[in-house]
Amino acid sequence: MKIGTKLTLYLSVIIVLVLCGFGYLDILSRRDILIRKMKAEVRSAGRTLKVSLEEISPPEKREYIQGLIGAMGEYERNLGVVIYYARGNLVFHSPSLRGKIEPYLDLTRRSMEKNAPQEEFETYGKVPVFVYTFPLEDREGKTIGGASILQETSSMEKEIEQTKWSIFIMISVLILGTVTLVLLGTRKWINQPISNLMEGIQNFAGGNLDYQIDWKKADELSELARAFNQMAVDLRKAQERVIRETETKLELERGLRESEKLAIIGQLASGLAHEIGTPLNIIYGRTELIQKGLEDKEAQQKNLDIVLRQTERITKIIQQLLGFVRKKKPEQKVLSLPPLLECALELLDHQVRKQKVRVVKGRMDGLPSIIGDSDQLQQVFLNLILNAIHSMPEGGTLSISGSSKRISKDGRPGDQRSYLEVSVEDTGVGMEKEVLQNIFTPFFTTKDTGTGLGLMVTQGIVQDHEGWMEVESEVGRGSRFKVYLPSLGEEVIGEPVRQ
Repeated sequence: MKIGTKLTLYLSVIIVLVLCGFGYLDILSRRDILIRKMKAEVRSAGRTLKVSLEEISPPEKREYIQGLIGAMGEYERNLGVVIYYARGNLVFHSPSLRGKIEPYLDLTRRSMEKNAPQEEFETYGKVPVFVYTFPLEDREGKTIGGASILQETSSMEKEIEQTKWSIFIMISVLILGTVTLVLLGTRKWINQPISNLMEGIQNFAGGNLDYQIDWKKADELSELARAFNQMAVDLRKAQERVIRETETKLELERGLRESEKLAIIGQLASGLAHEIGTPLNIIYGRTELIQKGLEDKEAQQKNLDIVLRQTERITKIIQQLLGFVRKKKPEQKVLSLPPLLECALELLDHQVRKQKVRVVKGRMDGLPSIIGDSDQLQQVFLNLILNAIHSMPEGGTLSISGSSKRISKDGRPGDQRSYLEVSVEDTGVGMEKEVLQNIFTPFFTTKDTGTGLGLMVTQGIVQDHEGWMEVESEVGRGSRFKVYLPSLGEEVIGEPVRQ
């Protein structure tokens, strides 16, 4: 429910309660006024009748008394009059009083005993009446009798009922008019500005930080609109600042990755020189043999085939190195894991043989593809394999495997998807707990010639590919690095085979 609607209902309920309370009190007030007016009329008539009756002697003035009673009965609201004289036990009453009058005689006698007027609301038959009773005195002040005037209250009740309806109609009109005004006011001064604010917020949420809320009235909502506009300006400035800082950070990260790549190239240089030097020596020797045996066509062909193969080998090594060194923008392509690992192993083949490391590769047929940058991912695997080789100075076993698993990045069961797990495991010296906790810290290294950036850059590349890394290590038993990358297929687990 909207705020304007809630406010309208809240104010309407208050208005209805207030006006109903006012109407109820007004009805009570008018009823009291009518009752007091009726009593005043009856009292006035009673005083007039009292004066007239106290000036006469009852036995001689019967006709006069009946005339007074008849005159009193002409008033439309008077139901009747009952007059009682103690001397002679005389009772006079209006002809209209055809029922029992004993209750009113009792009231008259009670008034005579107390020598004071009495007022009561009674019922004559089924007619509600107001009874006004007063004592009669002679000239010497002695009580000689009493009189009761019966006044119908039905006319007063009718007036009260009419008053109720008039007040009800008036209050209904007031409620309807007031609620209508409140509804129009809340729509104009609350709903409309809140709708403008919501539209502005939706534009802000959609990234349109140039949107400005136009609300020029001088109220709190106007101040809120100005605050939103200022917030949009501040957010736009902050967004521009974040973009600049992000670009700067990305440039720094690219620089670090290139620096680490150059460090890897430096470590590969000696091995590559040996790899290229060996076929060059073979080419040189075979060329000399060709010169010496120009007449032996079969030997020449054999030597030329060897020269061609060695030249292709040199070309392949140089192309691999140039492909890794060449600086280019990150690409997002569908890649297969086995060729990336094979290329990394070929580049590090000399270090593998020099360290007397045995390579065990898992069966990777049928693994799903991944999306990423081949150059960056090759740098990841070169770093991990090179670190594994360095951790086995006396030789050992390097195990590389890949598998597809359906797991959750954050460990939540409902957020699972397919990931490619690449495991690089060695049987080297392992790492202590303190070293293991800091291996991804920039510039932290245990090598004399290390940069301390390799694993940090490796982790950054993996995270850029929406993946993560896990490390297990034990001193004297080796380490295992696991790289998880989002894949495009279902679970296919590779079985390890020896090579």
